[in-house]
Amino acid sequence: MAKTFRLRRDKKVNLGVVQMRVTTNLDTNIKTIISHIRQASATRISLLCFPECSLSGYIVNHDKLDYESIYQSLIELQKESDRFNMSLLIGTPWRSRAKIFNTAFVIKPKSGIIKKYYKNDLTEYDRTYFSKGSSSQCPFWIHEGIKCGVLICRDQNNPILALSYKKNNVKVLFYLSSHHYSRREALYKERRNRSFPIVRAAENMMYVAKSDAVGEQNRQVSMGSSIIADPQGRVIAEAVNGQEELLKFSLSPDLSNYNHSNHTYCI
Repeated sequence: MAKTFRLRRDKKVNLGVVQMRVTTNLDTNIKTIISHIRQASATRISLLCFPECSLSGYIVNHDKLDYESIYQSLIELQKESDRFNMSLLIGTPWRSRAKIFNTAFVIKPKSGIIKKYYKNDLTEYDRTYFSKGSSSQCPFWIHEGIKCGVLICRDQNNPILALSYKKNNVKVLFYLSSHHYSRREALYKERRNRSFPIVRAAENMMYVAKSDAVGEQNRQVSMGSSIIADPQGRVIAEAVNGQEELLKFSLSPDLSNYNHSNHTYCI
């Protein structure tokens, strides 16, 4: 069942993030993504965000992936986007001009891929396979009157990246994550990985919605730190460790005169 946050106004835009069990099998991941899309459609979500590398898995040899199959998977997801009139935020490795990037694609119904973002703040593991995105590349788009932006996983550590979106008056910032570690490391980093979205939300006065992976990939585990924080840094939705879950929140398209004290929060 989706956890819901509703901002009581005349018109609502329903947004969601999925804490997803991501495997290293493309076909399995596509089936899981489509299942979540259909579940989210039943709750009238119009934009749904999935974790980092949700198509392929994160702890894989990205040099040896079948990028034609990834391309075909994106076409399949475009069809689902059209069918349910739902925008999708999908994490995947992507090959471009002989380089591989850790990528987030924004898929819009009837329009295709409207934005892409390449991960900027690479981990040591990332640098084995991925090229670095540009720090000046902060793509934003308007979703039903709400300006949205996207970053990927360790980008959350860099306050300048989130600030770049703030300067463009972005209201909702999505983080696509896949926090895979040894089991011992995952336990002590879990609290830290939940704290970064809260800090970025408060310091930039924007909503931050983080979608994380759960499960094991090649003996590395992700506990799941999916969370939604409001512009005061208050946690309005949070996923349970180790479980697949859909987090939903509803906003008014007009956030220009946002005043926290005038709103009622319903979890």
